[in-house]
Amino acid sequence: MSEFKRQHPIAAVSKVIDLIRQNFITILILIFIGTSNTEGYFLYFLGGGFAVALIGGLFGWWVFRYRVHQDELQIEKGVFVKNKIYMSKDRIQVIDITEGLLQRMFGLVQLEVKTAGGGTESATISAITREEAENLRTELRKKHTGDQDHPDQNGDQPNRQAGDKEEEILASWKLSKRDLVAAAFTSGNFGLIASILGAISGQLDEFINEESIEYMYEMLPGYSNVTMIVAVVLGIILISWTLSFLGVIFNYSDFKLEKTTKELIISTGLIERKHITVPFDRIQAVRFVEGIFRQPLGYGMMYLESAGFDQSQKGRSIVIAPYISKHDVTAFLKDYIDIDHDPEEKIKPPAKALFRYIRRPNYLLLIAIPVLWFLLDYGWLAVVLIPMMGYLGWKRYKDAFISFDQELLELRYRVVSRTTAFIKRKRIQHIKLTQNPFQVRKELLNLHAMVASGAGGLNLEVADLDEHDCYRVFNWITSGEVTKPLNDGRTKEKIEEA
Repeated sequence: MSEFKRQHPIAAVSKVIDLIRQNFITILILIFIGTSNTEGYFLYFLGGGFAVALIGGLFGWWVFRYRVHQDELQIEKGVFVKNKIYMSKDRIQVIDITEGLLQRMFGLVQLEVKTAGGGTESATISAITREEAENLRTELRKKHTGDQDHPDQNGDQPNRQAGDKEEEILASWKLSKRDLVAAAFTSGNFGLIASILGAISGQLDEFINEESIEYMYEMLPGYSNVTMIVAVVLGIILISWTLSFLGVIFNYSDFKLEKTTKELIISTGLIERKHITVPFDRIQAVRFVEGIFRQPLGYGMMYLESAGFDQSQKGRSIVIAPYISKHDVTAFLKDYIDIDHDPEEKIKPPAKALFRYIRRPNYLLLIAIPVLWFLLDYGWLAVVLIPMMGYLGWKRYKDAFISFDQELLELRYRVVSRTTAFIKRKRIQHIKLTQNPFQVRKELLNLHAMVASGAGGLNLEVADLDEHDCYRVFNWITSGEVTKPLNDGRTKEKIEEA
């Protein structure tokens, strides 16, 4: 494959749709603000902007070309500024194929090529046939041979390398329809969606005003201010939960995880079908997260941290099991990530740290209560949150622990959801022990372990551990000696090459 090729023309439309999707909230707010202040003329400007974007997409499609030549993926693009990208096969880490709704309508797919330490946006081919995408992926995975595409002296094609063949599927895990529905029912994303809806509702002054509220009072006799507020809050919660439910269904329908000798292959999605590959040598850590609705049922979600997976989003995690029983976690890790953890002991925060855990969630609340009490008529009701935050602190204390064996470090902590992280010792990039002045008297330390994730890093922390226990973990990770206790505010650090 040495001749330059172009994408399908639908790539121009795909570019505009991606632009709209990335700025959807901003466009929605501008529509509400613009239509109320410019008597409708704003819509003409908005339509003109979309037309300009489409014309720019057409020019962008025309100048975008790609090919594989001399063990490189070469891409040329740019209307006013010409960009030439050359990606060596040896540097390519992940090749993903995605079937968006628009692509599926035309029988096309999107191909993303991701390299170690490089970006991903410029290495996206957004509209090609599946056959072409599969050929590209096969070509880019071939080992470097110098002249592998040329026939020998007898005119015969040379033997293909073992790496050119399709990898054998060693194990496969699927999300059942029953578990998909359970995952959708117990998703905790509706809180975030509710906050977004609340922010959007602030721009609806034209529709939510005194006249419309009085009209609703007339239509719904017996409603008071309090019941109306409760009804609005319940309505936002119901809409948010519905959107969260549908989001899980769309994202994780037909979820399948496959294991080969070199990588994990993830296929998921109802409307937008994604195919994600993650090489084993890029896996840094695995996290099992039990949400507040899933933990009582004994289920959680499994995440994978991969270095350089998506350089455009810092700290992005990959879902490898959207809904899995905690009783199956050990077998799952052993079968798919080659993690077999059998610790001899668990290091937990000592009893003297209990009240620190209980107090910590209430610090900001104790500052906020007097302010709310002064500003709001019913602000004093915020005091009922104090025992709730104390209970959260107690749960954090009970859940926190660290364990380790010859090769693996396990940490468990809770913010709201409970998280259990598994990290191989050689993947720990940064280990840090910290101590503030209030911990000195009780001889307590905080342990931080950082692993590479996306374009940045993921920090995992267990607070208020006994000094002696922290030193044992620190010595194990760094293979060094810690002989001096920490002074006030000092930090002991060790950077390890991954």
